[in-house]
Amino acid sequence: MKYGIEIARLIAVLLITFNHTKHNLIEGGTAYWIFEQLPLFGTPLLLLVCGYLFSAVSKRKNEPLFRKKIKSLLIPFLMANLVVLLPVAFFYYVLDINYLNRLVFDYTIITDGIFALNNVPINPPTYFIRDIFIVFVAVELILYKNWKMLFILVPLLIFGRVIIRWDIPLIFAVGYLLDAYAHYLKKYWLYSVAVILIILSVINDNLYLNNAVGLLLFLVSLEIKVKFIKTGAYTYLLHLYHSPVMVFSYPILSLFIENEVINVTCQIIISMVSIYLLYLLTRRFSKLQILSGFR
Repeated sequence: MKYGIEIARLIAVLLITFNHTKHNLIEGGTAYWIFEQLPLFGTPLLLLVCGYLFSAVSKRKNEPLFRKKIKSLLIPFLMANLVVLLPVAFFYYVLDINYLNRLVFDYTIITDGIFALNNVPINPPTYFIRDIFIVFVAVELILYKNWKMLFILVPLLIFGRVIIRWDIPLIFAVGYLLDAYAHYLKKYWLYSVAVILIILSVINDNLYLNNAVGLLLFLVSLEIKVKFIKTGAYTYLLHLYHSPVMVFSYPILSLFIENEVINVTCQIIISMVSIYLLYLLTRRFSKLQILSGFR
């Protein structure tokens, strides 16, 4: 087992968590860079991990892929958005408070808010899970000739967006290729490509910088030899539920904490601790593991 993958996954999700904190930090400062710029490396790093693990683990098990992804991706995605929709709807219809004023309370609260047909869902970070699920639907269609997948892809093509962010399948594919063709890829070439991409990105107004740095971090993680705990279940729950914890905790924290850096730090700590408690509950009550895709 490559323990560096577990470390990379944990770092990636922590960076994504940093990226969804609520604050009024001044652009250009150190704190702003830590909580806004640095976290942008998290998504490409996590995508590379996902693609790599698909090639290294899932594909080699030769198990039915689609049913497994319904349990591990689709159901947790829907539940993570439903959990947010219920209290938001309560605030709106019962207390007449539009807690998330970016939403329109019509049919799109379901089509987009829950199913993300055209836009990011009500729990924004979960768009990642939605797009990864569609990637596996395409894999099921192309590699395993499961034509039933057209019943998913065609309606999305007609009524919505097949993929919300097209860099997701592209970077996922890179992660897949890094394992599938590992025997043909020289490490020094990969490091050279990553460094060259970073240099070119800096020269060209930071174009593709996040992806290039994510690639470099991922390559370094493959070289880590120390043992590490499995982080899949906890990091998945943290990815799915850190944003709603922050959204609901920020107004309360703002009543008592004026310092933006301390406020953001508290948001992160509260998210990590509360999700860890949720993780412990899923270990205690096995039926709750549906929240983490039975990880």
